[in-house]
Amino acid sequence: MFVLDHRIRVFVFQYLERDPRFLLLQHKPAAEWPIGPVIGSIQHDEHIQDAVVREVKADTGIAKPLQIMDLSQPSKEIFGDIGLVEWPIAYQAGSPEQPIKELTPGPRIGEIAWMEFEEAFQRLETGGDREHLVRLHLRLQQSS
Repeated sequence: MFVLDHRIRVFVFQYLERDPRFLLLQHKPAAEWPIGPVIGSIQHDEHIQDAVVREVKADTGIAKPLQIMDLSQPSKEIFGDIGLVEWPIAYQAGSPEQPIKELTPGPRIGEIAWMEFEEAFQRLETGGDREHLVRLHLRLQQSS
């Protein structure tokens, strides 16, 4: 029987003054998880935006987005009888008027930090995550 799972990769950001800061985290145990965006499953019959809000809140304590943006077409991979569809999403958490000052990492989170684009790009370990971060950064530059 073929199983198809859907997962989100959420690139959380906020503006502090003019430049965005990007939130990267590392799940526990650190040896098994690269530093990256919020990652989570989409439950059966759950809307993608509901999954995004649920996973960001569980991993960071941030309860409400200022906006949610689709970053691109989902990626699809097949491993024998298992398929995985990943949806890259951007989540604006704060603005200069409403900054996120405190994070409440969930129990499965080890490291969590806000970073400028250059540092975030360097710390990401997968090419797909770097590509999505660049796409988001360019979109934010065009809209400012």
